[in-house]
Amino acid sequence: MPRSPLKLRTEPPFRIKDLSALTGFSREAIRFYISEGLLPPPVKSAHNMGWYSERHVELLQQVKKLQYERFLPLKAIKTILKGTENQEFSQTQTQALNEIRRKLATEQRDLRVSDDPAKLAQDMGLTRWEQKELRGLGLAASGTATISDVEITKQWIVIRDAGLSLERGFSPRDLAFAQDAVELVLAGELELFRERMKNLDVDQVVKIIDVAIPAFNRIFSLLHERRVAEFIRDYFERHQAGGKQGPGPTVTSSKRRRNSGSSAKKRV
Repeated sequence: MPRSPLKLRTEPPFRIKDLSALTGFSREAIRFYISEGLLPPPVKSAHNMGWYSERHVELLQQVKKLQYERFLPLKAIKTILKGTENQEFSQTQTQALNEIRRKLATEQRDLRVSDDPAKLAQDMGLTRWEQKELRGLGLAASGTATISDVEITKQWIVIRDAGLSLERGFSPRDLAFAQDAVELVLAGELELFRERMKNLDVDQVVKIIDVAIPAFNRIFSLLHERRVAEFIRDYFERHQAGGKQGPGPTVTSSKRRRNSGSSAKKRV
């Protein structure tokens, strides 16, 4: 008598067949993500069958969002997931985080400025479409507008009024790549915090973070500006050297220095 097909499970633990059906990823893709370290391996039963948890579903949903909606490469996705996978800190680190939380509260970035974000957005001259997409980025997510919400919105208005307007196909959703960059930076910061700041006392940790976060922000800004300048310079250098040659892989300054150094040795 033929065996009846197994019904899909809708509650954990899941078989790989169930996980594939729930997330839309093929079994081969799931196994690949496990081998690449994006997913933890399944729990094996006595019959060597792999069982998957709700955590696997959550991670695959994150992968789908980052890969297919944000177009991030797997290396960047792995960095982000690694940064959120283990949030356990030592007692000293937890105390330091609590102290930093109190300090951030005094800066009033999350101070509520309006209980009617829609009215505030209308007063700022935002269209309903812009309001919807800004909410999609997490602004006024709690139903109230904070100081940081207003500051981010003002920066979008600056970008829009500079020419990256809705009429030209730009919208607040295009700012999503900035969120991805923040996730990558935060993942790196958490890695440093967890691994290298275990044995410091609370005051030392707080002092370092007070100084380091603004410094990281400034470094990121400077590196971004420098990278844009390098790209533009390299682009025109290629055009001058190759006539109508189109954009191609850029040559970084460090690579140019290495090449110029080797050429100098040959001439000597």
